Amino acid sequence: MNKFILLLISFFLTASVFAKSPHGEGFKIDCGACHNTINWEQLNPRHFNHNKTRFPLIGQHKTVGCRACHPTLEFSKAKTQCNQCHMDMHEGTVGKDCDRCHTPKSWIVSNVKQIHQQAGFTLAGTHAVTDCNRCHKSASQLRFDNIRTDCYSCHKANYDATNHRADGFGTDCFPCHNMTGRDWSYSGKGFVHGTFPLTGAHNINCILCHKTGEYKTVLSSACKTCHLDKYNATTSPVHRTAGFSQDCQTCHTTTTWTSFNHSSYFPITSGNHNVSCATCHTNTANYAIFTCVTASCHRNAHNQSRGSAGCYQCHPAGKS
Repeated sequence: MNKFILLLISFFLTASVFAKSPHGEGFKIDCGACHNTINWEQLNPRHFNHNKTRFPLIGQHKTVGCRACHPTLEFSKAKTQCNQCHMDMHEGTVGKDCDRCHTPKSWIVSNVKQIHQQAGFTLAGTHAVTDCNRCHKSASQLRFDNIRTDCYSCHKANYDATNHRADGFGTDCFPCHNMTGRDWSYSGKGFVHGTFPLTGAHNINCILCHKTGEYKTVLSSACKTCHLDKYNATTSPVHRTAGFSQDCQTCHTTTTWTSFNHSSYFPITSGNHNVSCATCHTNTANYAIFTCVTASCHRNAHNQSRGSAGCYQCHPAGKS
């Protein structure tokens, strides 16, 4: 009898040693990580650190029941790809990499601008606040079918409403308009304006120069074409009677009217020469005439017989 009991115990011990784990072959996690000796079916999942596996539990995955991902006891067969557990609501139009737009924390997409930039279409200006459905017509069904990104595909009506086609303009809006503006009248800084660069105060609305809205005709680039009224109205000094050139850029820049570059004639920054115009140009009718010798300037200058022209001939930089 004792021999039979020993044989029976030996059989069960041998069977338990060679029994297959319900979790599959190669399962190396210690049983105590989940089970206890009091009740084999009473699990202690808190003792098991899921973050040490190939699928850390982050965000909403922490609240999911184990059986939702592990329908069988062979844990190695659990699916790890998003589309293996989650139905593709976009019907294959955005690929299978859910991580590009979503995170385990929420389905809400928070990196819309980054996604568009990676796709080659930066959301800037008006495009950044435009409703998705205006471009992605199928977005209401959660489909994001591939769409064209050329300007004309969306802005055909705007293009056709102008004289652009008759004036020879192409359908690429970007050379003249940019996306940072809030309306079409905002000129693009990248626009190549030919032989008349739009710098400083000239970087204005096109219609201010092209008053008829027709752009094929080449306008005159002469300053007086636009600024003759200002030229005639100037009194300090009087440009018209003083014989000033009507080529404004001789004295002025596109930055400001008051930035007369006197150094191209005589550096008034030398010595005490930074005085009022009338100090040297006593004949306001002709600013080509100047004097170096006045009651307060160079009264004791040598060789005065040669006059102011002689002074300038020897001292063109205003230095001794």
